[in-house]
Amino acid sequence: MNKIKNYTLLIISTAIVLSLCGKTTCFAEDEAVLLFYKFKEGEILKWNVLQSQKIITSIQGKTVKVETSSRSVKLWKTIKVNKEEAVFEYSVDNVVMSQSQTDKDPAHYDSKKDKEIPMYFSNLEGMIGVPLANLTITASGETKKKVALRNYAAANQEHRITIPLPKNPVKVGETWFEAMPLEISQGDGTIKKVNARQKFTLDSYKTGVAKINFVTQILTPLSPREESQILDKYTSGNLVLDLDAGHLISQKSKVNKQVVGFQGASDNVHHETEFRECCCGMKSCDICSPAP
Repeated sequence: MNKIKNYTLLIISTAIVLSLCGKTTCFAEDEAVLLFYKFKEGEILKWNVLQSQKIITSIQGKTVKVETSSRSVKLWKTIKVNKEEAVFEYSVDNVVMSQSQTDKDPAHYDSKKDKEIPMYFSNLEGMIGVPLANLTITASGETKKKVALRNYAAANQEHRITIPLPKNPVKVGETWFEAMPLEISQGDGTIKKVNARQKFTLDSYKTGVAKINFVTQILTPLSPREESQILDKYTSGNLVLDLDAGHLISQKSKVNKQVVGFQGASDNVHHETEFRECCCGMKSCDICSPAP
């Protein structure tokens, strides 16, 4: 049997004085800490995911509400680790989805029980329980390369298992940024490039666990029509990084954004999304606990 290779993607700076409390790395509250990842080849991270979305659109006095909810289990398997990066295989083990829409019959799908997939969820055909993509992630947490193994995976953005981490030690309250360029179709065949970024803040650090807050900042001035095309990008939330485990263990994000006048003066669209996922595996966790 090949030995499992351990690899620390970022090495703890020797400038930081470490003290050990059992198996947990401890720092004083006012001390700078270097955040880091470590992965094992063959390791599988099992994420339990809860997501809900509500979009209410009013155009010329007619209102349509679409609500979708899902509970799923996604898997990230470390298939290769080398000096500067790691390669992960992404798949979805199972999913339960529901959708309702104004003036339409509701739909429900459970991949463990249902043989047929409703039309609403037809894009899931052949996508459950199989590898969807291989992703190469660098030592700094950047997704460097994505190889789609299914058509669905080529057009979708996975909720990542890493975020960019600062190269230098940070104290509680300090921030760092990641560029997030966006593109908006202008309707005449041209594309508008949008300058956006995610701002990360080290909110707290206790007994080897760091809580990081984030918010997406759209820096380019946009018209209501342009804003309505990227409502799902106005995200904020928090992440929990376990330095002992060497990876994120939970993520929460939300969108609550309304745009008025995106077509006519009184036309409006309201987008609400809540996303939560965790890989702690504890039954006491409301995300990881079995579905009722």
